[in-house]
Amino acid sequence: MKKVAVLLVILFFSVFLFRAMGSYLIVSSELEYANAIVVLSGGDESRMQEALNLYNQNYASLIILTETGDVVEGYDYLHSFDMRIELLNNGVPSGNILLTDQVATSTEEEAEAVKRLLTARQLISCIVVTDPYHSRRAYTIFRDTFADTGIKVMIRPTSHHWFTVNTWFLKVKGWHFAILEYLKYISYVLER
Repeated sequence: MKKVAVLLVILFFSVFLFRAMGSYLIVSSELEYANAIVVLSGGDESRMQEALNLYNQNYASLIILTETGDVVEGYDYLHSFDMRIELLNNGVPSGNILLTDQVATSTEEEAEAVKRLLTARQLISCIVVTDPYHSRRAYTIFRDTFADTGIKVMIRPTSHHWFTVNTWFLKVKGWHFAILEYLKYISYVLER
């Protein structure tokens, strides 16, 4: 009986710890109108859906896609082209869709490319959309990158995503992404 009680206590505290670990990775800004919604590359369709939802709720009139040079699997065209077509098919006018000017291979490079685009267009605010597990690191990188610009950065993790505070630790891929994200976040913080 004592072993069962100890196991239950360990289980309870483990779940509490795992939820805290997931919760730390997920950050979200209180949103207000912005000049642009920035959809970071990678992830799944949930990033595009979140951006479309924000656009349709009039949080911004522009959507910025970051160029990574990634090609759609099985096809011979860029993922950014596919995302642009999806936005057009969902009613976003062509003139309201912008693409960063450089191929980015990291979140830091995406932030720099977005900074150049916003600065060149004299825009003063953006909402960055990314996956929940990526939101803390993305927000930290964008905040640091934009620190000297006066441009306001808000972060929005996708609403309908498999990575949630209560369930991420029940999936192998949850552990994979959480550990990888913690390592990348710690590495970024130590290097800045």
